[in-house]
Amino acid sequence: MTTHRTATPLRPGRDDRGAHVAGAATTRHPLASHVFEMAMEPVGVHVAQARRTTATVLKQWSLPDALAEDARLVVSELVSNAIIHGSGDVRLRLRHDDHELQIRVTDDSTTPARRRRAGAAGLGGRGLHLVACLSTRWGVADGGRTTYAVISTLTEGSPCRRTTQSSSDPTC
Repeated sequence: MTTHRTATPLRPGRDDRGAHVAGAATTRHPLASHVFEMAMEPVGVHVAQARRTTATVLKQWSLPDALAEDARLVVSELVSNAIIHGSGDVRLRLRHDDHELQIRVTDDSTTPARRRRAGAAGLGGRGLHLVACLSTRWGVADGGRTTYAVISTLTEGSPCRRTTQSSSDPTC
């Protein structure tokens, strides 16, 4: 699924479940980056596929297991939100450089993702809270079409995984 970047543009293909995939990676050297992209129809089964594909890609990029676990959960939440609340095909983009992993999920809806307060008995409303806890930062771009999260690769883990919580992270 991952190919080496060349001077020619990426050519999307299809995997065995019908999702469009394209990948790019560069040889690892200072300030090198790795990029992986895939597009999928807005169908619930593609959430698990995006999670599995993310795990495979991050393993190929030799990222630590704890970071990859956080990234899989973030991908799962962002892709789920795009499928449930967005419109059109869902596109996932992973980009890793020497400092951070960027996760971007794009759909055709211009309604931006927003954190909600989840009720005690409610089934929803916790996804973006989890994304906020597991990432260094998150937000919305492209006029509401893209929700992104950035996970630092320089720290030992997300604020939610640390044994002592920082006073700047009171919600995790």
